[in-house]
Amino acid sequence: MPLRAPNQVNQPSEPIRVFVDFEGQRVRPVAFQWGTKRYDVRKVHLVYRRRVGSRFHWCFSVSDEANTYVLAYDPETLAWRLDVPAVFS
Repeated sequence: MPLRAPNQVNQPSEPIRVFVDFEGQRVRPVAFQWGTKRYDVRKVHLVYRRRVGSRFHWCFSVSDEANTYVLAYDPETLAWRLDVPAVFS
């Protein structure tokens, strides 16, 4: 069965607060707050740039002890969002 791109219209995202560590010229998320709960980042799996219209967002695929999340950073608005990872079927 061929892969098809996810429907971006149905991909929710929520604003979050992210705590980062600056290592030289790199940024590494160490924790984020979603609602009233804080999640400690145990591992950063992947960092990539995603085009959104004429802009780019930096995306960090991270995990805590149980789940994987995608944290998206917009350098123009300085805002972080929690994105639902794209799933191909």
